[in-house]
Formats: sequence, structure tokens, C-alpha cells
Amino acid sequence: MAKREENMKKINAELELMSDEELESVAGGTIGQTAGDSKILYDYGLMDKYYGTIPVMFYWNSKSAEVDAGWSKAGITCVTKPFGSNQYFLNDKEISRGEAYDHLKANFKRIHQISED
Repeated sequence: MAKREENMKKINAELELMSDEELESVAGGTIGQTAGDSKILYDYGLMDKYYGTIPVMFYWNSKSAEVDAGWSKAGITCVTKPFGSNQYFLNDKEISRGEAYDHLKANFKRIHQISED
């Protein structure tokens, strides 16, 4: 078990040296989208926590599911994808990520201030 922990520390140390852009290219791009979505959903009270790119990358299944559930509370269906752009749907119509954010901002009150929007 100690060997695994040592390896994880080394991996995490290397990841910390990478820029967000480098991390996103390694992960296919949507890691950053999904992490960003978690932050805005947290801002508007639709998620209890938000995540950076590293937790999303290492725990994709659970973290992306939390983001999808947060969007669902806003009335938007989000399909998070590990190697392609996330898709957003409102009333069974595909919308852009920007339109999803606009819907969120128009219909929910911001309760936290962490997003850079």
C-alpha cells in the first residue's frame, strides 16, 4: 500500500507542474469544462461542492455524474464526455454551453462567488 501512495504523490506532483491548458489537452478537453461547470453550479447552489481539473480527471465517473445531476436541477440535461465536448439540452433541444450558463444565470440566484464569469 505504501508503494501505491508513493506513486500517487509522484503523479500528483507532476500534475501540479502542468498548466490547466496542458491538463485539458491530456484529458481530452472536457475535464476543464466539467470542472468549470461544477464551479458555476456550486455558485448557484445546485451542487454542494465544486472540483478542479485533477479530482475530475481521477474520479471522472463520480464527479461527472455530480455535474450532470447539478445541471438536471437547473432543468438542463448535460452529457459529460471524457474525450469530447459536453452536450447540453433544454426542453429536448440541444443548446450551447453558453446558453446553458445564460439559462442558469437567468433562473437561479447566485449564492457563492467562486466562478470567474
